[in-house]
Amino acid sequence: MNRILTTLILLLFTFQCRIFKPSSLDPGEDLGSLQSLLRLLSLADAFNTYSQTVVFMKFTDPGGNPYINGTVSYSVFNEADENNTPVSPYGESGNVTEYTVILDANGRGFLYFTERGIASLTVKNSGGTLVGAASFRVYNGITKQTFSLLTQGGIVQFLLEDIANYRNRLASNLSFTPLGSANGRQFIYLEVQTSFLAIDKNTSIGYIASSTDGEYYDQVTKIDGVTIEKNVTYELILKISKPVFNGSEYVFFLSEERRNYPALTYLSTKNFVFKIPNVFPPSSNLATSLPIATNAFLFTDSYPSWMYPTMFFGNGRYVITPTYYPAVEKRPTLLNANFEPTADLISGFSCQMSTFENDAIAYQVATIGGIDYLQCPSATFTTTAPVRSIDTFALNNNPVNFDGSGINFQSPVFFAHGKFVSLLGSSPYVGYTFPTGNYTSPSPTITRNGTAISGFSTSQTPTYSLLRDIKSSGNSDYLIISTDPTFVSPTVEIYRSTDSFATATILPTFPANYHSAINKGEQLQSTNGKLNYSYSISAGTGVGSFPIYLTRFTQDDGNWEALPRLIKIR
Repeated sequence: MNRILTTLILLLFTFQCRIFKPSSLDPGEDLGSLQSLLRLLSLADAFNTYSQTVVFMKFTDPGGNPYINGTVSYSVFNEADENNTPVSPYGESGNVTEYTVILDANGRGFLYFTERGIASLTVKNSGGTLVGAASFRVYNGITKQTFSLLTQGGIVQFLLEDIANYRNRLASNLSFTPLGSANGRQFIYLEVQTSFLAIDKNTSIGYIASSTDGEYYDQVTKIDGVTIEKNVTYELILKISKPVFNGSEYVFFLSEERRNYPALTYLSTKNFVFKIPNVFPPSSNLATSLPIATNAFLFTDSYPSWMYPTMFFGNGRYVITPTYYPAVEKRPTLLNANFEPTADLISGFSCQMSTFENDAIAYQVATIGGIDYLQCPSATFTTTAPVRSIDTFALNNNPVNFDGSGINFQSPVFFAHGKFVSLLGSSPYVGYTFPTGNYTSPSPTITRNGTAISGFSTSQTPTYSLLRDIKSSGNSDYLIISTDPTFVSPTVEIYRSTDSFATATILPTFPANYHSAINKGEQLQSTNGKLNYSYSISAGTGVGSFPIYLTRFTQDDGNWEALPRLIKIR
């Protein structure tokens, strides 16, 4: 393919001063050669079945009435298959059979193309009567802006809602994992299967993709140096941390865990650090060994990775939270710039990790006066919230006492938008802010501000801390309430503040259409002052299903957009 493109470029330079006559179509002449090259490029594009396209369309009659429960059948004339290659359900022969989709109550459906060429659609109403047809070209790099119909007929309006073109085959929706944000970029993790001999014998490769807006993931990096496989009696899986940014690189901590299959009992762990440069990240990068104990595993099956304190707080210092097998307690650990352990935060700094569901999210980085402070809980919260504040330079250990003025703390104290925020009281639980003025004083007591955050109160029943996180961007802060600390089966409330926590308003619940329930805190991120929720669903083809990666944004008024957007990955 590269050789073809190089030849084409050279020919274009050669032709720039030539004037061709309409009769100059001899295949032996230059124009004929150029036409042949263009033909080869088209065929090469058609042969590239690794590229895949997802189309989100709406089908209505001329009056705008949707074809509810209608059927769309679609296929591709692949210009690489002119030798009558037989079709097969998943394209094993290189030529994919016709797929079908049943339209929903809005007349919408997802169409999935693994071939390049001319796509043909036929539309039937719910009674099975043919009502229209259309065609368009599917090609690598197709976008919503460049999409156009080649032909259309019948009593159907073909309305494109969104389109996503992927340069590589789609991963399973089960491996789609939002990781979080760092330095203004959002990250997701995907696994692409590379071989499949049986359900218990297969291999995969892991990828990390990042985006500045939560919709267009323009940077994709393959994780080299690790193994993801099932091999009859065992499996190797990859667990990955939230991202942190050290000023020049995005850093992830990985755990390659070996366990019995199918019992899934723990056997051993290899720990890695994975770095992606801030500027021009490579298409692949090598995970290098993390110099901690060989029996230390970074994540467990009991708790999602997003709950583990993983952070960078300046001067080349990182925090991770390993567990040392066969022990079960999590040990927040301070690493230096070379990723070597320098201190146990519990024994060395009197930090606490006794109730993981509460204490894990209480590990915060507060930036005050241009200095980063690692803040960790040091005792159970009552009407006071005792914490330890550790500065990034000298690692001075300063006890700080947040005072609720007689009101019980219901959550840890979060640092967001230059303020401390917590949920206090009894049902309804109310949000308060705390000043930062005397935070750096020796052993300060910081008393809550007298006025509560207007509109920020909840009557949800807590098992552990209801306030799980605060996502901020622009002038907006989103306070996330969950009745389930692990988000396995939560009731979620989200409050939005645009005046630095003076007031807050509750967001509407997630729209029910094209939706999947939240099960991970890092699915919620904020960019450009808006909140977005990333998730995956499955869509049928009549012979199977395929994954759909979606993200849904709030609007300027705080309401959710009516439709989700397809996530685009370079």
